[in-house]
Amino acid sequence: MHKRYLLLLLFCCINNLIYSQNYLYDTEQFGIKGATLGGSVIAGADDESMTYYNPAAIHKAPSQVSISLFQPAIRTFGFDNFWGGNETSQLNTNFGLRPSLISFKVNIKGFDIAFIKISKSVLTDNFSAKRETTNGNDLTTQFFEYKYTGEDSWFGAGTSFKIGPKTHLGVSQFLTVADFSYSNNILIEQFDMTNNMATSNSYFNSQQNSNYGDIGFVTKLGFLYDSNNHDFGVTITTPKYLRLNSNGEFTSTFVNIDNTTNDSVQIIDNDIDTEIKTPWEFSLGYSYLFETGSKIWATASYYSSISEYEMGTIESVNNNASWVNGSEGVFNVGVGYSRKISNKVELSGGLRTNNFAYRNRQSVNNELRNTILDGNHIHFVVGSKFEFKRHNVLIGVDWGTLVEAPGEGNFQFLNNIGRLSPNLRGLKKNNINVLLTYRFIIDELIKL
Repeated sequence: MHKRYLLLLLFCCINNLIYSQNYLYDTEQFGIKGATLGGSVIAGADDESMTYYNPAAIHKAPSQVSISLFQPAIRTFGFDNFWGGNETSQLNTNFGLRPSLISFKVNIKGFDIAFIKISKSVLTDNFSAKRETTNGNDLTTQFFEYKYTGEDSWFGAGTSFKIGPKTHLGVSQFLTVADFSYSNNILIEQFDMTNNMATSNSYFNSQQNSNYGDIGFVTKLGFLYDSNNHDFGVTITTPKYLRLNSNGEFTSTFVNIDNTTNDSVQIIDNDIDTEIKTPWEFSLGYSYLFETGSKIWATASYYSSISEYEMGTIESVNNNASWVNGSEGVFNVGVGYSRKISNKVELSGGLRTNNFAYRNRQSVNNELRNTILDGNHIHFVVGSKFEFKRHNVLIGVDWGTLVEAPGEGNFQFLNNIGRLSPNLRGLKKNNINVLLTYRFIIDELIKL
């Protein structure tokens, strides 16, 4: 048995050798089991959140209602010692109380159907740093600000079908609504303070602001082999398709004024038809019941690469520029353990990797791209499920941290950041989410 644990832990750690950067994947986990097992429930759990993880397992959940009334979260983001010279920068801290799950399942004349609303990806990466230095009568101000925020909400329904004594198929259909905002600002200004007269010798400012979003559909297909001790699951998730709406805005300004130069450029387009491409996802899951009430879980997921594509066209006075995006393939894994210590209390825990694949490439002529400051994550989660008659309550903690950041060279692709001469090592990103979910089982109250 000890060898089994070692193999699973080794399987999880292999992912650190796989290079990838940033894209949007699963930043949140859902449901009673899914949340406390780090999402390692592709092999099926008795939770209606299986609508998202593996719809073939919907039959395992009784008719019930689950809701995350609120999920307290603390997130920190930024660079340690951004300016160098032992000038420690203030990390940005965000607090949130966002619910992540509303779901229910009913059985209508023997037909299982589940409904779910989740916040699949929630981003709050904000950072700013200001520095003032003096050299004789010159006062130099340097300022950097970065914001990348947004949410990807999924609304869906699913069902499962029995096709054999131990095998099930399932399908879920989701409507996804994604909205994101990106901006950066780089400012350098020098004043001559002679005779208390603040005269600007030079001024440099580069700003980029954009927001973009779209609405479309995603389908999940699931398979489950459900035995007494060994369960296997497979889920295939399609890219987003049949977009009902896409929108975006983009502005960019550049001003450089000194004794020899006076440059000013502005690009603006307040009506962009944007497109956010998403990958295919293939997930495998396994669970093993090795003694009464004790179970180990494992999941591996692969996200396909996305070739470079044009998100939209940015219009300026003189020419147009392509707003481009793309991603590499990504491999994520997770393991979990659950143990029922009494008829009313179950303890669970797990860990998962959460990797990204946004390719921070340098822009070429007539091309624009966002530079994402992020990297590969690992999450640890523990929690307990408490049962009170027909009521279940989940209490847990999910802690995640950055374990591998992109190299410093990738950050140089952020427009003009090199002028600040910052220390771009030591990117920090941590988050703590308190898991609070309430579930009410209704199968004996509703007769349909």
